[in-house]
Amino acid sequence: MFVIRPARAEDVPRIETWTRETFAWGDYVAEAMPEWLEDPESLVIVCVYDDDIPVALSRTQLLSPTEAWLSGARVHPDHRRSGMGMAMNDFGVEWARNRGALVARLATEEENEAARSQVLKLGYRLTSRWVYATAPALGGRWMSPGDRLRPGVTVDADAGWTFWSQSDLALAARDLISLGWRWRKATRLDLDAAVEAHGFYQSPGGWVVAEPDGDSLWVRWMATSPPDAPILIQGLRDLLREVGRDSVAAMVPVTAWSVEALQREGFEVNPIQIFSRAL
Repeated sequence: MFVIRPARAEDVPRIETWTRETFAWGDYVAEAMPEWLEDPESLVIVCVYDDDIPVALSRTQLLSPTEAWLSGARVHPDHRRSGMGMAMNDFGVEWARNRGALVARLATEEENEAARSQVLKLGYRLTSRWVYATAPALGGRWMSPGDRLRPGVTVDADAGWTFWSQSDLALAARDLISLGWRWRKATRLDLDAAVEAHGFYQSPGGWVVAEPDGDSLWVRWMATSPPDAPILIQGLRDLLREVGRDSVAAMVPVTAWSVEALQREGFEVNPIQIFSRAL
């Protein structure tokens, strides 16, 4: 019978050997683990047998005093359907509950039916649907100066927050904000932090929180309306050229119009589902 223990630095090379082909492009967990292990708000666990060699791993992280995020769950191909995934989830949830978390969340791609079936068995419920939308940089004509995204200040953040809080984007998001591939409840302080970091932009089409990440410009939050969305999304393409990145990636909640607006402007979309579980 396997046991669960905290992960250690020496586990990383052993995990790397069987996670290299998790996806068509590889995997990120072995590269990310050293940073995970140093995070005091994070628990990384592995499953082992008597030889103490990891054959599964998972991460639980506190994104706020009351919100936990579970990610990075991997099981060695030879040990799947052994109960390790469910056991690690329960272990991480209990760790988060003991530290004050009131809710645990995780994400799966919509096409991953096996993962969705498992999380439903664990007591999670579908909370919101998002898309991971990407588009490359394009040349051509720039938008008129009056329509482009420009850095915003605190008063712009006030207006953006007020608009978003009452919008169908916030309703579809269940008031969540994306932290890359993690989600937690958005707060007004998120926009203040973006203003200070020069990552808050506004235009006649709306407001966005966007920040460079490697070769991409990541959009973590946006506030707009159906008629204004094309201006905002086109503005992202021009902003992409201004900051010198190769592509834009956006996490956007699914509404009756948001996905169509992105696709109309040339974005490819990948559906993501967010699940939550009260603790």
